[in-house]
Formats: sequence, structure tokens, C-alpha cells
Amino acid sequence: MNALLLALNAKYIHSNIAVRYLQKFAAPDLSYPPQILELTINNRLDFVLDEIFRRSPDILLFSTYIWNVTMVRSLAAEYRKLRPDAIIGAGGPEVTYESESFLQQNPAFDLVIRGEGEETVRQLLTAVETGTSWTQLPGLTVRDGGDIRSNPPQKPLDLGALPFPYAPDFSDAPEQIKYYESSRGCPFHCQYCLSSVEKGVRTVPLDKVFADLKLFLNASVRQVKFVDRTFNCDSHRALKIWRFLRDHDNGVTNFHFEITAELLNRETLDFLRTVRPEQFQFEIGVQSTNPQTLAAIHRQNDWPRLRAIVEEIRSFGNIHQHLDLIAGLPHEDCDSFHRSFNAVYSLMPQQLQLGFLKILKGSGLFYDQQKYGLICRDYPPFEVLTTPDLPYRDTLLLKAVEEMVELFYNSGRFFHALRWLFSQIDDPFSFYQALGNCYQAEKRHYASQSLDQNYAFFYQFCAALPAVEEKKLAQYLKLDYCLHQRPKRHPGWFPGPDAASLRQRCLLFLEQTKNREAFLPAYQETDPKHLYKLVHFEPFSFDVLTGQDCPVVLLFDYRHRDLLGNARVSPVLLPEA
Repeated sequence: MNALLLALNAKYIHSNIAVRYLQKFAAPDLSYPPQILELTINNRLDFVLDEIFRRSPDILLFSTYIWNVTMVRSLAAEYRKLRPDAIIGAGGPEVTYESESFLQQNPAFDLVIRGEGEETVRQLLTAVETGTSWTQLPGLTVRDGGDIRSNPPQKPLDLGALPFPYAPDFSDAPEQIKYYESSRGCPFHCQYCLSSVEKGVRTVPLDKVFADLKLFLNASVRQVKFVDRTFNCDSHRALKIWRFLRDHDNGVTNFHFEITAELLNRETLDFLRTVRPEQFQFEIGVQSTNPQTLAAIHRQNDWPRLRAIVEEIRSFGNIHQHLDLIAGLPHEDCDSFHRSFNAVYSLMPQQLQLGFLKILKGSGLFYDQQKYGLICRDYPPFEVLTTPDLPYRDTLLLKAVEEMVELFYNSGRFFHALRWLFSQIDDPFSFYQALGNCYQAEKRHYASQSLDQNYAFFYQFCAALPAVEEKKLAQYLKLDYCLHQRPKRHPGWFPGPDAASLRQRCLLFLEQTKNREAFLPAYQETDPKHLYKLVHFEPFSFDVLTGQDCPVVLLFDYRHRDLLGNARVSPVLLPEA
């Protein structure tokens, strides 16, 4: 038996833990464990088909999501032509909840694995290897002769039996983000989300969680993302895991958690103040601040408490916060979203993730589309086009705002300029709306823009705003520019110093051992002339780090960066030439 588990990720940087769980859970019972092929939706269809055929699986199982289902359908149909005798199946959230119609519409598939698949795939592969019938197995929807039949569901898995998903040395995902799951299910019932379909929450035993986390820590992986839907639904358990991570911190690994901020109690908040900067990263779903909208989607945010907790965590200065909004929800028009956006933006999270409602098969809103008048695309990712409250012209407006937020806010490359800018003007939503209108009017969205082009566009747009001091804008924007890359040349908006004089003073600074020890200890043995090409010195007309009205020279060390890619920066005193 030759079985292949195929994952088509959205990006190369992602890794797929689903196929890893399936492989490792089934392997002990099989003479020939399944292979894994992990590619991306950015690979050409022909390339993926070639890679499948080179392995020539007798059983081909696809891990299926909204972002790859179209490609999965095409690949199954093409492979069926090459191997008419193969067993072809799909599992995952995009096929679980409409499994019978999926098989009716896609004759290349023999089966769908519904829900969590570890035990179902183990039983399926064991049956095929031993030559016994598999069409009656629980958890499957099967094509049996001319009929399509859904078998009874599989029993929920004891999560203590989950294998560690990665190779011990992480050689199976050396450059990808690592994912980890310490629980399944969610106690909440948000109608746009599939996690509300599964009843209750099941957890991995803490002793296993701690042993698994030690593997990540010992290998000093860069980032681990917990896929738990509400990590802190059990506050006591969450705090135990966070304490373990703090007490075993390796100084490198960042852990990402999706949390509900309102559930954080005083003991937990006091603890979070003590963790290493950048060790933790929180994703907090706000989605909307409109009470009518929140009631329709069965989500009751306590906005004043959420805001207070996010502000308190921000005051710690050690945890990145990502806040989410969803456009296109019931009862939310453009004006309502405008208010939600400004309320969340005022909290200045490291990331403001503005997404559009996707009608997921099996979710509450999937069944309530007509009730709320939600009209979505017929093709993945099934985003909402229009609602009774949001005509499509307003959807396009919000799309432009989303693009500008991604480009100029979430990139982290304009942070200081934006922070200063919004100390001068109010109404962030209107700013990004006007920015998007200008971007499109200049047809910049027709072609990819270089980083320098985006900086120049941002400067020109903001400099033309009333009550914006152009010289200060240029200084803050220059700081953002230098934090991410060593300038090869100074663009028009970015006035350069007397290069020859500055270079001589910088070399004198770098030649002094005490200066390298204090500011650049990693470069102790580097020749000063070579070191000058690795770091960057930039003079500013005032102190852009503190706002004080005195000139300053900043040293940018690009070998040391934070999670957002900012170089380490230090004010220095250069000797006179």
C-alpha cells in the first residue's frame, strides 16, 4: 500500500499539522506508513500533479480548506485520469459539513473524512493494507456503487493520544512556522466560526503539553502558534502553561495565542507583566463594537473591559497584540464599521487585522444567509459581497481601507510616522479611506509598488494634509525607513547629511573599543571600515525616540531585530572629525 497525505498551504512559511497528526497517529499500525507531500497553492497545478504522480499513491488524501479546495478538486480529477484504480479522498473543514454534496459534485473522489481524522484515517489505511472493507467505517462519507452514504460519526479522540506533530529535530519544517494544539473545541458560539459547531472543549493533558513544549524550546524554534480557538477559556489551565513557558524561556521562541481578553483575571494580568518582551503574542477577536451585530452572531463583547485590558497589556511593553475586525457582518453598515474601526485603532495594537466575512460551510451564518440577506461569492473563500446594510460600493471602500492598513500599518514600516500623525489628526478610518482613494486614483493598485515608491507616496499624501508639519513628518518617516533597511541612497523626501563628514565621524566612533563594547558587542572583531557598511548612522533634527527638541544621531544595528523586523536602535554621541 502506498498512501499519500497532501497539504496545500496558503504560504510557504506555513506548516500543516493536520497531515502530520494523521501520519504519526496511523504509522504504528501500518507496515507502510503514509507519506506527506506539503506544497502551497502558489505552486503550479502541473507541478503539484507531477509531484503526486512521482509518488504514485494507491490512496491519495487531501487536507482541504477554503483556500485550496478549488485546486484540490482539479488535482483529484487529473489524478483520477492517471490512476483510475486509486482511492481518492478529502478531509478538513471545507468538506466535512457538506460531504454528500461534495461527492455528488466531484466524481473523482471516493470518500470524505468528516471531522477530526486521526482515528478514521488509521482505520481506513489499516483496512486497505489488510484487504478488508472500509466503506462502513465511522467518520466517512463514501461513494458506494451508485449511492453516496454518510456513516455514523467517529468517536471523539482522547487528546492524550495525539502524537507530537513534528520530527524531533524539526527537519520536516525547518523554515516554517510551527503550530501546536493543546485543546479542541470552543465554549462560545460565534455564528461565523466553525469552532462553535463542536460541542464542549477537550484538552491535552498538561504533562504531555509541557513535554511537547520542551521540544520546541530545546530546539529554539523562532515561533510557535497555538491553534486553540480560545486558549484562555480555562483561566487556571492557561496560566499554568504560561508559567511553564516563562520559567523555561530560552530567550528566543515566541508563542502566539488566540485569547478572549475579558477572561484575563487580575492574577493572570499581574503575571503577564513579568514575561520576557516578545515571548508572547496575543490575537484578540473584537470583530465589531456594534451591539446589534454582536447579538446576531452570538458574541457578547464587554467592550469597556476589553479596552481596559488591552490598554493595560500595552502598558507592559512586552506582549504584541493583534486585534481582529470582520467587515460584512449582519446589521453593520459602513458608518457602524467606521466606529468599530476607530475604537479598535485607538488601542494601537501591533496588528489590526481587518478581514471580510466568509460564509463557511457548517457555520451558523451559512444556514442563516437568507435570514440576514448575506450575499457571498460562489467561489472560495466565499466572502460576502453585499448585505442589506452594506452595498457593494461600500464593500469596495472597505477593501481599499483594508489594503491601506495592511500596506502602511500592519507592515510595521510606518509605525512612528503614523503614531505621530494621529497625535495631530483624528479619525483614522477617514484617513485610510482618503489614502486608499488617492492610491487608486494614481492607479498604484494596478502594479506592484516598490518599498521606496510606497514611502514616497505616503510622504506626499501626508505632507499635503492640513495641520501636518512636513519637516517633522519627514523625520519620523526617516526613522521608520532606517529601522528596516540600511539606506543605499537618500530619496527626495529623505534629506541626507554631509556624507563625507559623517562617515569620518562614524569611523572614529567605531574605532573606539568602548563604543563597540557598549553598542555593538556582537561585532567586537569586525574591522571598523567593514562594520560601517553593516550598520547605519543617521542624524535627526530632533530626538525622534523621545520627542525632545534636540538633534540626535541614531545607530541602527540590523543584526538584532524585533518580531516586526525593526533594527536595534541607540542614540550615540559622535566625536568631532
